[in-house]
Amino acid sequence: MVDVSSRPHRSPTRTRRRIERRVKHLRTKRRFGPVQIAGRVGIPASTVHRILVREGLNRLDHMDRATGEVIRYERDRPGTCCTWT
Repeated sequence: MVDVSSRPHRSPTRTRRRIERRVKHLRTKRRFGPVQIAGRVGIPASTVHRILVREGLNRLDHMDRATGEVIRYERDRPGTCCTWT
């Protein structure tokens, strides 16, 4: 017996990469919500939300206001806190 992946070999209904790039662009540059993006791109808002979650762009408060980049705080070692000087 061999373990076999349950992942499908192909996904014919997957959203095209061009549309995913446009969704990411509208989110980071214009800061539109899923409903606004869906209206502009022409796909359902639920699909837009799924793309944003997959890319880590689902929360606007996790993005830098000036640049639109996702803010991720990382530490050198797990459990380390602020260094007080």
